Amino acid sequence: MMMMRGMTAKNFDPVRYSGRWFEVASLKRGFAGQGQEDCHCTQGVYSFDEKSRSIQVDTFCVHGGPDGYITGIRGRVQCLSEEDMASAETDLERQEMIREKCFLRFPTLPFIPKEPYDVLATDYDNYAIVSGAKDTSFIQIYSRTPNPGPEFIEKYKSYVANFGYDPSKIKDTPQDCEYMSSDQLALMMSMPGMNEALTNQFPDLKLKAPIALNPFTSVFETLKKLLELYFK
Repeated sequence: MMMMRGMTAKNFDPVRYSGRWFEVASLKRGFAGQGQEDCHCTQGVYSFDEKSRSIQVDTFCVHGGPDGYITGIRGRVQCLSEEDMASAETDLERQEMIREKCFLRFPTLPFIPKEPYDVLATDYDNYAIVSGAKDTSFIQIYSRTPNPGPEFIEKYKSYVANFGYDPSKIKDTPQDCEYMSSDQLALMMSMPGMNEALTNQFPDLKLKAPIALNPFTSVFETLKKLLELYFK
């Protein structure tokens, strides 16, 4: 069995964890949560790279509502080895023999500091609980389906209290967009320019005329207009 050490979830299996997850509730504060305050339909597509023993994640979100503009970013989850941990571990970690930790990095955005990434619990088929900060400021409740129902969400909001989180501070993530099948999602991800957008690379659009942007429109509308041009 392929296991990935460093996660709280016992015998974490990155292959079973791979695939598509829908965020149905979350708490996102601090640096890691910036820019996600108005996100709808947040989801992540995970794939395990056995050679590098890392997990690639493509995260998407629709801003403001189901008709808003889409943003996405590609990150990589990797666990530190014993050698790398030697200079980073605390006295407590040495005492408890915690040999590995996992972090989420954005290789094409080196100015963004790495963030802890810890799958606290998952059954791989229905739910996953993911911590994304050193403290209790960032938690995600994932479902394999976009709308698992209020009972599911309330169940896991209560469950995360076992890890020190306040359930009352965790907000539902609206999954109110038109459902996109896995095949449709794969098609979208294969669109020209999508890889560049996820990795923060913006090649020349080769426009034949300058873009006319109204400075009195909102920032969201301006970005949406640019993205429509980019992916047309």
